[in-house]
Order: sequence, then structure tokens, then C-alpha cells
Amino acid sequence: RLARGRSRTERRTLRAGSSTTMSDARRSAEAPRGPRANARTPSLDAMRSTLRRVVARSRGALASASSRATTENTTTRRSNVAPGRKIAEIARGRKDSADANGAAAPAPRSSAKSEHGVDVTTFDVDKALLICAFDIVGATPAQEAAIREVMTLKPNYSYRAREVAGESHVIKSELGIFKSVRALAKDTRDGMRVTFEVVPFEILRGVELQGLEAVPAKVVEETFRPMMGKPINSNHVSGAVEYFKAYAESKRGIDSIEGISLLEEPSDGVLRLGFVDVDINDVKVEIDPSIDAKTGKENKVLSKVDSVMPYFENIKTTKVLNGMRVRETIDRFRAQNPRFGEPQINMLPKPGPLGKRTLLVSLKEKSMKGVTCGGGMSARGLSEGIFSGIAGHFSAFHTNLFGQGKMLNLGVEATPRKGGRGLTVVRPQVNLQYQDPWVGFGPTRTSRAMSVRSESSSMRSTHGVNSTNVDGDQPDITSPGLSEMSLQRLQTSVEHSRPLLNGWNGMFSVDFKRTGVLDNDGNHSLFDAYGAPVTFSGTKCDTALAAQMRFTYGGPNAAQLMLSAEQALPVQPQWLNYTRMVAKAKRSFNLLSVGSLPGPVQLVLSSKGGSVVGDLPPYEAFAIGGTSSVRGYNDGAIGTGRKYVVGSAEMRVPVTPTITGAAFFDYGSDLHSSGSVLGDPAGTRGKPGSGYSYGVAGMFETGGLPIRFDYAKNDQGNARFHFSLARDFN
Repeated sequence: RLARGRSRTERRTLRAGSSTTMSDARRSAEAPRGPRANARTPSLDAMRSTLRRVVARSRGALASASSRATTENTTTRRSNVAPGRKIAEIARGRKDSADANGAAAPAPRSSAKSEHGVDVTTFDVDKALLICAFDIVGATPAQEAAIREVMTLKPNYSYRAREVAGESHVIKSELGIFKSVRALAKDTRDGMRVTFEVVPFEILRGVELQGLEAVPAKVVEETFRPMMGKPINSNHVSGAVEYFKAYAESKRGIDSIEGISLLEEPSDGVLRLGFVDVDINDVKVEIDPSIDAKTGKENKVLSKVDSVMPYFENIKTTKVLNGMRVRETIDRFRAQNPRFGEPQINMLPKPGPLGKRTLLVSLKEKSMKGVTCGGGMSARGLSEGIFSGIAGHFSAFHTNLFGQGKMLNLGVEATPRKGGRGLTVVRPQVNLQYQDPWVGFGPTRTSRAMSVRSESSSMRSTHGVNSTNVDGDQPDITSPGLSEMSLQRLQTSVEHSRPLLNGWNGMFSVDFKRTGVLDNDGNHSLFDAYGAPVTFSGTKCDTALAAQMRFTYGGPNAAQLMLSAEQALPVQPQWLNYTRMVAKAKRSFNLLSVGSLPGPVQLVLSSKGGSVVGDLPPYEAFAIGGTSSVRGYNDGAIGTGRKYVVGSAEMRVPVTPTITGAAFFDYGSDLHSSGSVLGDPAGTRGKPGSGYSYGVAGMFETGGLPIRFDYAKNDQGNARFHFSLARDFN
């Protein structure tokens, strides 16, 4: 409750959704009233009719501070209005009560006749009235001057009765300070004399708001404070209500206030308003079948509604509609259910009180299983012969096992390579993965992924030369008499992940992997060209059983944080034993907005670092330099260390909605830890251990696929171009 001229002990704090009143306000409300207070006037209808602009349009001093009003589902909302004094009913001109038989019961009103004449609304609407003068009663001199300023009718003219009656609505709506305005006509010898009988609103002494949970009490107090101690102005109240709706929309991401009503006539100076939030009373899911590409006919729906409904239970449990929660739920559902197309969300009317709605989720199945295969030519292989340039792949997938969204994928890739003795070696890479997006639909929303994969990768990032030897004028990652070596890994893993609170996600996995180094003939190598060992165990393969925990966070301003810890378990004496820790962070800051640019100028800061304690094979060391590290260098050309830190600062300027330009500065260091890596691959190849670069970049959005070009120059004077699809600071 806000009031003026009251002591601190007599005041109570206004709370949204409460009905606390000041003691003096209660006494005033309960005290006997004079004849005028006891007389029934259409003041309630007047306030309600002015509040209808909250739905139709915004007026008043505070309306300019409000954001756009969401107008979705207007038809649905109008059909769902419950009996009572609701603004949506008033906007359609309906009466707010009904008698016991269901017939409309007109509200009591003042007598049609008075000493000033007969109410114009009782005349035939087309009756012509020759008006000789306009009088105003019930208003102060200042109020009378304001009325005459907004009046559109002039004396000594003829008007129809409906025009005169409409003038009273103009006065009431334009000024907003009267709770009733009546046009009374009295026949005189000079013509009709029209008197506008006005009843001003009371002085605003307090405010009670019920159901406005999304707006803090402090915001309500600051909004109504300038109105306290002054006559109630319905236009200002409508503007305040519109501001509250915009505030709630900004916090919830959607217009969640569906109804507003005047709870009681403010005869005691206390304004009492009730707000109705959209409550999610139920959630329904509809699944449409996919279309057969060959026959054009609908396929049978395989997905079960029971396998979809749990994803949307959190919307139902929140009750009040929250647009941000809905979008978060939809994004998670899309990521975990590729069996469906884009979900469509609709609000359905539900019989019953205003605000009780049903959320309908419409889904369309996609092709859930298939086989693909293909091939291409490798640019590197073409220089060694046509057969060596062939690369092929095969994949089979099913994205809806048992109708519950479980996924199974099998992929095989093979690239022939020319061996050191003229032999052609084919090393297939196999990946078999099974994924359950929600294990048992339990309350923790845990997903499980199990995989077995065999992969081959280059060792250039850890054993390659630095940027001053791009042309290969010193030995690279070679074995005596042979050419480049590669890393061959067989790995099986079980991973569980689940969302945590406030934007955090957690993951726990157990991996078993065997890693070896092969030459181009497919033979195991134990040493590189400098005679340094390439495996930690000194045998053909290193074996490790590791448990890993990873926590990721995504928040506002594109804030990202990742914390990871991995512990190898030495079940056998010859197995690796190490602890690996990694942290990454990224955030953007809006610096300034320029009217001619499609978005704000941003500063994006990124950093990452890590450390390994215990057994460290050289191929597992941190490689510094490259597209996702310090640009301007080859991959791993700065250093190969047991520890590392990399940082980047980037200024982004949007040129068009799809093109962004940037200038950046990168720095990376191995923190003088390269010497502790087995064989010192960085020291023997002359890597500097630290370095920086600067340059410019262009980013392009092409149908949802971001493409990036970087041009960077490093501290050694060498420049490089980098091309990537959405550079991720990984």
C-alpha cells in the first residue's frame, strides 16, 4: 500500500499478489458513507471500460515504456473468457453479469431523468438534436476547461443522439479522470441544452494487485508512486498495467498475462486489480506420420507418445507459462530426438476459468532408418596415383529403435594410402554407437551412449615442425626409411550425461583404449626420426582405462565454461596412470550499438588451459598452435607440453545480418613444460614454446552453416590463412 501524508508506522509494504491495506484505508472503507457514496453509480463500468485499452491499445504516460504486446491466440483467448468482470468481455461491449435464468441482467444505473434533463442514451439513436448550448456539472474549473478542450461537438449545430452520447465516451476516454460521464438533454425555447454530468475518480490512496507474481513489489511501488495523492487517472493506470505486462514478458519470454480485471469499485481510493496468468493445465502430443519418398503415402507412426511426453513434463509442472522454459525444452528435445522434424507449439482453449490452457505439441516423424554410402577423391592421394586418391564411406542408422527414440549408428570409412615401399595400405575406421537419449525416463533426465570405434589420426600436431619449416627442410614425423606415421586407436566407452541446475550439464564416462603408432605400411613404430620413443610403455600399444567427469555451463552473453577431470586407472602394472585436467571459458560483451549496424559491436574473450600429472605419452601432450588455438601457426607448431594456456581477444563488428567482420589477437604458451614430455618432441623440432598472432576474420551465415575465414600473422613474421566451419574454441 502506498500513501501520502502517513507516518511510517501506519504504512505497509505493497506486495504483488497480496491484499494488504493500510489501517486508515480499512477504516475509511468500513466507515458510513454519505448519500453520494451510497448512491449506485456506473463507476465500476467506467474504470473497466478504460482498462480495456490494456488489451486493445496502450495509452497514458507509462505506455511508452512498454514493449510490444503479444497478440497471438487472440481468438482463442476471447472464446475462453470466464464469467465475471473481465476486460476482454468489456472490450466486446458485453455485460458483466447474468441473472439466475441466464438472461443478461442490466447493471443498475442512475435515473434517466434529472433536473438537467433526460439521458441521451434513452433517445432513438438517429434522433436529430438542435443543440443551443453545452453545460458541465460536477467538475472543477480546471476539469471543465480540460473537458471543453477535448470536446468535438459545438453549440448551435444539429447532431444525432448517438453522436451526443458518443461525446461522453470521448470525454471519459481522452481525459481518464472521470469514472462516469452522462449526457443529459433538456428542451428549451432556444433548442436542446445538453449537460454533461461528470463524476471524478477519488484520490488514489492505495493499490492492491492480486496474481501479479512476475513483477517485483519494488517495480509496482515505483510505477504507482507518482500517482499517489492525485485523482485516479484510468489512462495512467492502463499504461501502468501495460508496463507490467511488458515487464512480465521480458522476464518470461512470452506474454503470460491473459486476463486483467477490476476487483472492486475504488470508492475508498484504493485501486484493486486482479491479474490472471496463463497456467499450463495440460500438455498433449500429436505425432504425424512421415511420407514415403517413393509412393507418396503416409507411413505408419512408429513413435510412441509415451516416449515423447516426458520431455515436456517440466512445462506442465511449472504451471505458469514461461517462454524461456518452453524454448529450452524444445531445443533439448530437438537435440535428443532427430527422429522428428521441427516441433510446433500451439495453445488450445480449455473449458473452465480464464487462464487455464492446454499446450499442444505437434510432431512429424522423419525417415528413421537407412543406409548411405559414397566415395570421393583425396587431393593428397591424387598426387600419388588414382587408386590411392579414392576415399569411401558406408553408414547405416536407425533413429527410433523400439519406437522410443533410441539410436543405433554404424559408420565405416576407408582411405587407401601409399606405403613406404610402394604398397597400398587400406586402414578402415569403424564407429559403432548406441544412444539412449533418456534412460528409463527417470527424474534425472540421464542419457547414455555406448560406442566402439577404431580411428586413425595424424601425429602432425604433436610431432610436426614449427612454422619456419613449412616446406619440410628438416625431418618431420618420420621413421627411418619410411614416410609419415599415424596414430591408430581402438576405443570403447560408456558415457552418461544429464542436465544440472541453472544452465549446467554434467557428464561421466569410462573409456578403455589401446593406442599405437603405425607407419605407412601398417607396421608398429616405437621411435620417431630422432630416436625418441613414441609410446610411453615402450611396447607396440599403450593401454589405459580412464574415468572422466566433465561439467559444462551455458549462460547469458554467450557465456561458456567447461571443467574436465580425467583419471587413468592402472588396473595392470603396465597400464597408464595419469590425471588430466582441462578448463575452458568464453564470453562476449556488447560494447556499443551503432544505428547503421544490424547489431552491437562485441568483444569476445576466450581462454583455456590444462595440465597432466603422471604418465604422459607424447601423442597425448597438449599441442599449441593452429586454427582452434593460436592462428598464424601450423597445428601444434608453437609447442607440445605437459601444461598449456591459450587466450584470445576478438572484436566483432556486424556488417550485415549474415556477415560479420572481426580483428583478433591470440597468445599461447606451454609454460616451459615441453621438456617434461617423453622424448621432448617440441625441443628436438625447435618449437618456440610460446607465441602470439594477430589478424582479421570474416564470418558468413549461409543457411544456418557458419563459415569463417581468418588471416593471421604470427610473431615470427609468417602469415597464414585459416578456413573453418564455425571456429570453436575447443
